[in-house]
Amino acid sequence: MVKVKKKKGKFRFLLVPFTSSVARFIIVIIALSIASCGVLLMDAENGLGKTMLTFLNENVVLKAFDYAGIERIDLMFGAWLLFIGTAGVIFFLAFLDLVRTRAVRKREKHFAINFVCTLLGILAIVGLGVLVFYIEKLDASLNFRGNTFSTFVILKHACFMLAVGFAIALVIPFTMLLIYIVLMTIYLAFLIVKLVAYIIVSIFVRFGLFSKDTATRIKRRRGEIEEENADFSAKKIFPALVKIDAAGEAKKTSNTSITLEEMALQFQSFAANEHKIYYTLPLIRSFLAGLATSRLMILEGLSGTGKSMMPRMFSEFTGSKAFFAPVQATWRDKTDVLGFYSEFAKTFKTTQFLENLYEASYFDKANLMVLDEMNLSRVEYYFADFLSVMEYPSEDWKIRVCEVQAGQTLPAKLGGGCVSVPVNTWFIGTANTDDSTFTITDKVYDRAIVIDFEEKATPIVTDYKKDTIKISAEKLTELFEVAKNDESKKLTAEETENFLSVCEFVKEAFDVAFGNRIMTQIENFVPVYVALGGTKEEALDFMFARKILRKVEGMFEDFVKEELIKLSNLLTKLYGKGVFTETEKLIAKFTKRLV
Repeated sequence: MVKVKKKKGKFRFLLVPFTSSVARFIIVIIALSIASCGVLLMDAENGLGKTMLTFLNENVVLKAFDYAGIERIDLMFGAWLLFIGTAGVIFFLAFLDLVRTRAVRKREKHFAINFVCTLLGILAIVGLGVLVFYIEKLDASLNFRGNTFSTFVILKHACFMLAVGFAIALVIPFTMLLIYIVLMTIYLAFLIVKLVAYIIVSIFVRFGLFSKDTATRIKRRRGEIEEENADFSAKKIFPALVKIDAAGEAKKTSNTSITLEEMALQFQSFAANEHKIYYTLPLIRSFLAGLATSRLMILEGLSGTGKSMMPRMFSEFTGSKAFFAPVQATWRDKTDVLGFYSEFAKTFKTTQFLENLYEASYFDKANLMVLDEMNLSRVEYYFADFLSVMEYPSEDWKIRVCEVQAGQTLPAKLGGGCVSVPVNTWFIGTANTDDSTFTITDKVYDRAIVIDFEEKATPIVTDYKKDTIKISAEKLTELFEVAKNDESKKLTAEETENFLSVCEFVKEAFDVAFGNRIMTQIENFVPVYVALGGTKEEALDFMFARKILRKVEGMFEDFVKEELIKLSNLLTKLYGKGVFTETEKLIAKFTKRLV
């Protein structure tokens, strides 16, 4: 929970001498110092006063003593003890106030108690002096005074000096308090006058007692209407997007004639021979089949295994476009991805991500939007809108960017303040699996195709042609759709039944369930993977390991190990040993962690 610091009232700083224990302690020290000097001067026989304080024995001090009726007398030892004892008690109380614990301070009504205690202390000292004065009169009336060294006279003078000391020390804080009261009174009076004036003006405006121009100026000052020269044009608010509109449509891509299987082989050869980057064919097939299955793909694994290079190599190989957006740990919502409207500048602060997404509507080649290190922040926070709309039909892939004001014009492809996600766009996230990142939730995993980059690939030798190709997003999608509709590449009824029996075993053994979305992804993934040169078993192995068995990770109950062994036996019975290689490696990994 974030603590909100309370805003201090106006002129509150003037009350520091009363609210601060340190300030009160300093006031007491000043008061005792003044009182001590006064008592030293009151003692006629004091050697210190004669030698060290001679500059105070003239004019002002003596006149002040005479005016107050203080006699220059010889103080007895008892009088000094009385004064020192009184001053010591005052100092001790002030010191206790200074060093008391914070917990005690929190239980006080801070200002009220401190102020009242300080005031009562001063009144008590003055009251004591007055009391002694009347006791002295009583002493005189009873003829009990005796001589000028009367205890009552000494006590009266000492108390008087203490009162004078405190009075002088408190001149500044009490003056500040008086200033505070005066200023607050003036400020409150100003607020009342302002409120009354506002009410009167509002009534005049409401009933048309002002001219139209005067009423308009008043409303503008209140911020009830925009300035006359406010510019709501698209060029003013969205300059970057208007610039993209001005560039117009890009030329159409001239497609290379190629099959999916040839594309996988040629892509591998291009990366290996031209860039010395080595990807196995199963990995390339999973990547391409993933593009056919979902608009969101996650490339997961350790740093340095080639995750970021995969979309970069593909874009270079196919002539498509790849934009890399480094995810920041501070990203919390879609404004970090798309930008925001600045009230100060009266413009929309677009991000490069938004500009590239917007620009994709003007060309037909594939557009890969790469969220680099996507799990440095929580994906379901900043990417929530995209995760939701991608579940809809493609014509409803719209993300709201801004609210449209009356009279505002918008860029050509920002209808209703929403940016459309073009059908030629895929989102690819790279994710490191270390302690510096957030765990990606099932909500994200279920919508994405996840490819694990477990280790750095070993060099691959291939003599297949390594030329780049040109292919539009429409042509690429067409190849995917042809493969999906090829009955020979789809799962047969028997193959589907066998796979569902494995899924049912996992559900009963580990209480792991999944929805229709994953089964739809599997049905789309398998035929495309086969068209890329793979087998149905490899495709099922990949999807089962990444989408279903992954949910077992983190289970450490006693029964898990036994059920994993049963699952391994079931896979061997249905498919044979060494067919579901990815699943078998994952089972071995989970089993190793269990006791």
